[in-house]
Amino acid sequence: MNKRKSTAVALILLMVLSGCLGAVSDDSSSNQLPDDWKSQTQRAVSQPQLVQFDSCSDMENALKASIAEEYRTQLLQAVDEMYYYGDEMLFTDDVAESSMDGDGAASSTAKSQPARTEGEDFSGTNNQEQGVDEADFVKTDGYYIYLLQESTLTITGVPEFGEIEFVSNSTIEGSPISMMLRGDRLVVLSSYTPWSTTSDDALYDYLRWDGDYNQWRVNSMTKYTTFDVSNRSNPVVLQELYLEGYNVDAREIEGQIRAVTYSWLNIPGLKSWLEMPSDYYELRWDHPERKVQRELVAYETILKNYEVLDDLQLEDLVPKIYQIVDGDIIEHDVRSESCENFHKPMDGFSRGFTNILSLDLYASTFSYESDHLLSNHPLVYASKDVLVLTENAWDWWWFWGQDSIDEMTNIHTFDISVPGATTYTGSGRIDGQILNQFSLSEYEGVLRVATTTGQWNRWWMEDPEPMSSSVITLVRGVDPQTDQQILLEYGRLDGIAEGERIWSARFVGDRAYIVTFEQIDPLWTIDLSNPMSPTILGELEVPGVSTYIHPLHDEMLLTIGMGPAGEDGLGLDWSSTRLSTFNISDLTAPSVADTLMLSPVDDPENNRWTWSYSEAKYEHKAFQYWAPKELLAVPLSTYQWIEHYDEDGGYHWHYDYVSKAILVQVNETTGTMSIYGEVNHSSMINQNHGNYWWGGNENIRRTIFMGDYIYAISGAGITAHNLTTMALSDVVMFDIESNDSDYSR
Repeated sequence: MNKRKSTAVALILLMVLSGCLGAVSDDSSSNQLPDDWKSQTQRAVSQPQLVQFDSCSDMENALKASIAEEYRTQLLQAVDEMYYYGDEMLFTDDVAESSMDGDGAASSTAKSQPARTEGEDFSGTNNQEQGVDEADFVKTDGYYIYLLQESTLTITGVPEFGEIEFVSNSTIEGSPISMMLRGDRLVVLSSYTPWSTTSDDALYDYLRWDGDYNQWRVNSMTKYTTFDVSNRSNPVVLQELYLEGYNVDAREIEGQIRAVTYSWLNIPGLKSWLEMPSDYYELRWDHPERKVQRELVAYETILKNYEVLDDLQLEDLVPKIYQIVDGDIIEHDVRSESCENFHKPMDGFSRGFTNILSLDLYASTFSYESDHLLSNHPLVYASKDVLVLTENAWDWWWFWGQDSIDEMTNIHTFDISVPGATTYTGSGRIDGQILNQFSLSEYEGVLRVATTTGQWNRWWMEDPEPMSSSVITLVRGVDPQTDQQILLEYGRLDGIAEGERIWSARFVGDRAYIVTFEQIDPLWTIDLSNPMSPTILGELEVPGVSTYIHPLHDEMLLTIGMGPAGEDGLGLDWSSTRLSTFNISDLTAPSVADTLMLSPVDDPENNRWTWSYSEAKYEHKAFQYWAPKELLAVPLSTYQWIEHYDEDGGYHWHYDYVSKAILVQVNETTGTMSIYGEVNHSSMINQNHGNYWWGGNENIRRTIFMGDYIYAISGAGITAHNLTTMALSDVVMFDIESNDSDYSR
């Protein structure tokens, strides 16, 4: 990240804890509290630009202030008998109450083979941007299929299209999440829970709090294991790196990896809840003395929290990186001498850290660059040259008592065109909230964003601001007052679909396609050829909703989503999977070319089947369209509960799983669709009446097209089917752990 001095860093002082809380009597039995102890702290809204800290002490003060105010706000909510957990409002007492918060095997695959090219001979990951590979738990180079499952990296070979052979298994520490592949280098990302360690593990002592605290520093670690897979039958571990925090996402561009994690450190001794004495619960729920007691306990808890924070050091509040070298642990303090490699928005008020790890897969020696910013949980988008992180401008508690302030999103951009370097290039702020990575796009130096405004998340408001959506364009510029690089609003289009929110978006060149929904599903076509003046060209209303938009070409879109709930076309049938094609040859008058409802069973109305499920509706990497053959593979699954009695009258039951990939023929010219065939893993899943443990992978989750074959991957194994006959040509079954659950009585 570029290191730059800020002319003025607005540190948030310990407003409540210095002043009114400092005037507390030592007599904790007194019910006399300062008159202003509950006064609302006014939040200061300024700019989202990232600024570095002037010193580590400034960083420590800012972190402690943010933590103190976060806990204070939650305690004030407790006093008012309200808690906010997720998207619900819960009340204490008579209303609901809750709390928040392998053996190697020689492979014949390495024999001389013709070149296989992704996109021509085989399909890869369904990435958002060409040339930007996204991390996933399945990867292929056309010759091998790499799969993460349970605690194993499984490599299978593809000697000839239609064939498959087991090559090797390698144990992965923790729970594998995803991987990045380039040539003979493979980086596996896995989650690693500190409490799964024992005193014999190297990291055990590093991850525990010092002193008397029997707690872990973080709830999750992200481990990066780099393999040399030049010998696929015996992958060799080259690097092992642990980051304190959760995995968010990762991108690989020509061997350069940018991996993003989010760290949230535990702080022993802090309390955000009220521990009431037993006599409190002897009072009627509406007795006025109850609130008096709550105020006193909240006040004392705030003071104790301040004491806990005052005793902490900065190293207790920031994440660490651990590296294994020759079996030894090397702890990396990621802070520079003056903490200038840590940044925060000018009006940021968070204690979480977004960490960007830059790795070069081709490097002969291990090196990395880590950059850090104080932020809320980020969303990741990347083009070949630009990395974009977005975050809610303020955490949920920040809005407590601040209803005049609207939800906004911070956008931070980084130049990643130079290998191994991540350079901060500016920040901006837009109204509303962003759905997912497809609501972002960088094109010819312009950043385009689709956003939904409104106050639907503020459960305490009786009349929240209604929803509305916008498309905003941003360009890089310089703030004349601070000389900082910033993102300037370049153009905007407001008032899209009043009362509705965005369910899917896709930017393609100088066009945008947006689907909004409340009771009906409008598809909006938007012209961005003049980014200073985005313009709605057309609107089409159809029942149901699309959750993912896939451009076939300039005149046709293919979408997946859900159908309507009833004959009136209003509401959603959440159990359905619907494909739609849209003719956009005339952007001013988009039209439905065809729709196709999919089901994993022939009798979907049979109420013994549960709702059918398709991961492709929520995860674009499960949506596999193969343009050379105009075929779409959609995973679909369901299950039913089977019960029966044996001859002795004993009662037994088991699950009957249906796990398929439905193949759909799509005519790219007319948009018409038809069922082409299916790949069925149900018998593999249901062997021994399904009394096996699949780790939640009973479904076909990924598919790969290779030549005239389709490969389907589930927790049971990998199959290859001929696309002409749909006949099974080869299969590799995985070893299954027996499920110890008792299914009979």
